[in-house]
Amino acid sequence: MIALEVSSAAGKPPFGGVGGMIRSLAGALLAQDRETEYAVCSRLDRWWRDDHWRPSAPNAHVRVLVDPLNDLVLRGTRLFHSFAPYMPRTPRTTKLVTIHDLNAVRNAGWVSESWHEKRSAKIGLAVARSDFVMTPSAFSASEVCDQYGLPEDRVFPILLGVDSARFKPPEPEVVRALREKHGDYAISIGLLTPRKNFTTLIEALARVPELRLVLVGRGSDGEAAVEAALDRTGMRARTVRMTGLPEAELAALIGAAQVCAVPSLYEGFGLTALEAMACGTPLVCSNAASLPEAAGDAALLVDARSSEALEDALRRVISDSALAAGLRTRGLARARTMTWEASARRLRALYRELSGV
Repeated sequence: MIALEVSSAAGKPPFGGVGGMIRSLAGALLAQDRETEYAVCSRLDRWWRDDHWRPSAPNAHVRVLVDPLNDLVLRGTRLFHSFAPYMPRTPRTTKLVTIHDLNAVRNAGWVSESWHEKRSAKIGLAVARSDFVMTPSAFSASEVCDQYGLPEDRVFPILLGVDSARFKPPEPEVVRALREKHGDYAISIGLLTPRKNFTTLIEALARVPELRLVLVGRGSDGEAAVEAALDRTGMRARTVRMTGLPEAELAALIGAAQVCAVPSLYEGFGLTALEAMACGTPLVCSNAASLPEAAGDAALLVDARSSEALEDALRRVISDSALAAGLRTRGLARARTMTWEASARRLRALYRELSGV
């Protein structure tokens, strides 16, 4: 039996971020591998919530973790994989932990002191208790090796995927309706934190009057700076902010955009880039951290610390139809290869390598 710790998949729709990744990757794994028995585990403090993930696969057995009694709860487990930075002391078996990124550990200037200390301690403990680490990119793998002094043969990058049945180009009438409502627009998506670098994007778009901005994301510790940038640049009149969109509505908005901009200065992978490609939207993307791994050759990669570089890339996409068409074609092709099923096959092979199961 293989145990999967999925507490962070708890929540209500829309399922984005880490929770959405867990549901997509673990769900694809369970759908592919019907022969292996899986214990799908949640921590006791999450179990009492009514929104923890209960997959319907016949070989998925829901379990509650109660450390230090997990050797009894998970008798016969050959591998324990935690999909988030948490690792119990038991069961005593081979342990694999997923570290999505080290932003809070290595970029203390972008987070509060308390969050830096809390996340650093939590991730450090999870790594110390684990035999192996999985990351969503080679960039994150290299950071984990450097931060914790691990050899490369203990850290395994597995690129994430996208569901092209859910993120796909919208029908022409949907595109027309959204552009009638919002005009020609760039879309950018993410939690309003400093590392997402939305303020630089806003400065760039202020000098591209042909485009409006649809900004999708919950407020956070970077929201005040975003609001100030909208006022300072005069972009408020050309910006629509949205949050909590159903997935189908978000996919349609991405697909109807003239361009998707991902100006982030730090990511562990960069699912937004992949979702934009699957929706057939030209992508202007930061060249920082893991984002070149997500985007491949299907984006205009720029130094997103420069508003001038972002401005130039945005102008090129909207003024050069051949360039935009090429980005769409390469993006769709890349999205077809980077599926959750492909990620799940790589993950299943890793399980076999680490545990023999």
